[in-house]
Order: sequence, then C-alpha cells, then structure tokens
Amino acid sequence: MLRITRDTIHYALDKARAPVAVVDPGAELLFETWDARTGTIRSERDLLDAPHPDGPNPATGPVFVRGADPGDALAVQILDIALGTRGYTGTRPGQGVLGHTIAAHRTRLCEIADGMVVFNDRIRFPVRPMVGVIGTAPPGEGIGTLHPGPHGGNMDHNDVRVGARVHLPVFVPGALLSIGDVHASMGDGEISITALEVAGEVRVRVDLEKDAALRRPWIDLPDSWITTGDGPTIADAIRVAAEEMARLLMGRLGLSADDAYMLLSIRGDARVSQCAEPAVVAATARMVMPRL
Repeated sequence: MLRITRDTIHYALDKARAPVAVVDPGAELLFETWDARTGTIRSERDLLDAPHPDGPNPATGPVFVRGADPGDALAVQILDIALGTRGYTGTRPGQGVLGHTIAAHRTRLCEIADGMVVFNDRIRFPVRPMVGVIGTAPPGEGIGTLHPGPHGGNMDHNDVRVGARVHLPVFVPGALLSIGDVHASMGDGEISITALEVAGEVRVRVDLEKDAALRRPWIDLPDSWITTGDGPTIADAIRVAAEEMARLLMGRLGLSADDAYMLLSIRGDARVSQCAEPAVVAATARMVMPRL
C-alpha cells in the first residue's frame, strides 16, 4: 500500500500543483494528515488568536489517478481513519455561532485513548472520526482548503467516515486527489469553527467511474445516499443538496420531479454540516436519503 506522507501538505486544491504520486484505479493508499493548524498547537497556551501563516486545513497530496479524465468521477472508499493521541479545540471572541458570548481566546487539549475522547476529569465520550477535507482539483483557479465547492474541499460532512464511498467529480486529467483535516469528533455545524482537530492517517481505496458526469460530490453508505451542498447561507446549502438528491432519485428510481420532491419531504433528512462562519466560509449541508 502506498503511503502519502504529510510532508506533501498544501493549502489549496489546484490543477497547477504537481502530483506527489501516480496510481492506477483500484489502488489502496494511506494519507498521513496534519491537524488544521499543521501541528503548531502544542499546549493550551497556544491560542487561535491569529491565522496560521501558511493557511488552515492542510491537505495531503495530490495524487494523480491514471485514466481519470474530465467528466469522470473518483469513488473514494474510506477504509480506516487512525487518530493521533491528542487533539485540540478552542474558542475565539466574536467568531462562530456563540462568539458573542466569548470574552477571551481559549484552547483545550483533549487526550484520545482507547477509542475515547477525554474532555475533562468528568466527561469522556467515544471518538467519531471523520475527514473534513477531501477533493479533486477544480477546473479554474485553485481553491483554498478552507473552502468547499463542486470539487469537494472543506465540506465538513460527518458522513465522510469509515464505510463511506465518496464520489468526487473529475475536472482535470488525473483528478489530483487530496485529503486532510481529520477530526476525532465534530458536532454537526462545528459551531465554534473548531472541531477536535487531530493529526491522523486515512486509508482509502480509489476507484474510477468513467463518464459519471457528476456536478457535485455525493456519498454512498450501506444504508443511505447522501448529496452535498454549499452556499452563502445554510438555506442555500440545503437547497443545493436537495436539488442534487432530487436529481439522483429521478435518475435512479425513475421518479418525476414532483414525486422526488414529495419523497424528499416525507423521508429525506436535511442536515447541517458547517454553519459557523458563513461570512468567511460557505455553509455546507447534506441531504440524507435511505436506500429504498
């Protein structure tokens, strides 16, 4: 299995970036990832009061997939997510959903042991590993790893987890796949802008879907289909995700637009993914539909 080491990190998904590896479809890869601040938060004295000098959310890669052409899709199966032994989270005055209640910057380090997060002396809970950033290179200018879009990027969907198959549009030859921003746990919405950020290792299998003609990423789980959306507000993001799910249901189940809309309203779940700071980062949402 090919290991993509974390010394290949970058801060923008960009077709101009040279690939660090070339693989065939069906390859299994292990991506080493840094935390969202590239290992610079080492103690609770290290505050989130200034941007990282190189940028947030480093992604590892990119990887060139032979045979991937514009109009195709990658199907990236998340096989395993291994977490580091300690993660960080924090607050910033004036930022996030409750930033108006926060008077000072604060950082908390949490130990991760035996599949549990140790929040404090009284509170422990199971880890919930997920991948915040996964994407291909966009067709135009590069897009920073802070941002989501049709290429994927910083989608922050909790369903990008072990067992998920993430379908990503291919916009440039070779696709140029990158992965980063692992969280040991993140609540839907990530309301303070910071999850439990941690370094990790993500093991994936990368398959190629020819002529898939995807408009946006979607996620395939054993029990559900999940479409993704982003936009200036959470309402905009939900609308995009719902449009994508209606299109998927019409194509896979042979439904009319009216029937797809009705089915979504009575059985589909619109879920918030990222809503912490829409003025800076687009809100993201997902539409979850059980396999019918």
